Amino acid sequence: MNLITHRFGVLAIALTLINGSAALASDRSDSMARVEAAQIALQAAQMELAAAQAEAVQYAQSESTAAANTTQSQPTKAEGKAATEAAKKLAWNEGWKYSFSAGISGASGNNENFSGRVSLGGERLTETMETRVRASYLYSTSEGQRSASRGELNIHNDWLLDGPWRYFAQGKYEYDEFQAWQHRLSGAVGIGYEFINNDKTTFIGRAGLGGSYEFGSNADEKLVPEGLLGLDWSHKLSASTTLKATSTYYPSFNNMGEFRLNSGVGIEIVLDAETGMTMNAGLEHRHDSSSGTGIRPNDVDYYMGVGWKF
Repeated sequence: MNLITHRFGVLAIALTLINGSAALASDRSDSMARVEAAQIALQAAQMELAAAQAEAVQYAQSESTAAANTTQSQPTKAEGKAATEAAKKLAWNEGWKYSFSAGISGASGNNENFSGRVSLGGERLTETMETRVRASYLYSTSEGQRSASRGELNIHNDWLLDGPWRYFAQGKYEYDEFQAWQHRLSGAVGIGYEFINNDKTTFIGRAGLGGSYEFGSNADEKLVPEGLLGLDWSHKLSASTTLKATSTYYPSFNNMGEFRLNSGVGIEIVLDAETGMTMNAGLEHRHDSSSGTGIRPNDVDYYMGVGWKF
């Protein structure tokens, strides 16, 4: 800017010389000489002015570019808020998705029977953790007599690591009126590996250690240390249809050769995405090699019903 001021000063001096030369000239020849000198000075001043203007424009453009770069390098207010929200950790009671299903069947006439099943589940999935809780109850009668009364409460949590590995902890409470035991508590911890994990298919293997404790009725009421080997699979046939299957093997460490095996397969079809209405069907199989005298080692439950996601 000092350079521009200086060059405008040169122009002013040149104009003054022109005026002074015209006013003070006493004879024609002297006047003409001074006019010619003034014109030369004016041309030089005009050249200086043009150069100063060009430098001023270039300086203004460089300042504007620097300001734009500074603005781009700094996050906007909206971007900063989004980053803060993403970094915020969910509380334990936030981010849950729930599902409920119920189904009944029965007959009347030559045979009298009734069967009803309800299930309530919750799922919370984050970038670092997957938590699932599920409770279910089955009740059946045959010829007016109660033939099944069974309930379960399952809690499972996966801690996700970088890559395909994860580690988990799980716990289960079971109630069954028609077993040698009436109540069973079991739990396990271990590691898991994602053989497949994409938008359509998930296939996870698990291995761990745990134990079970049975009490009530004719139970032994002792802690049984167990191992755990399991597979979990799910596949989306379409945007509205999902297949699931699971199988978990619990070998006993107290008595070699004794084990428990829980397996299941099911299908879920979304009937109405707006209301979250679904149809659910499947079967569950439970085997206990030490079920007790007079108790069958295998139980198979079939189910079908409607449900809602919320």
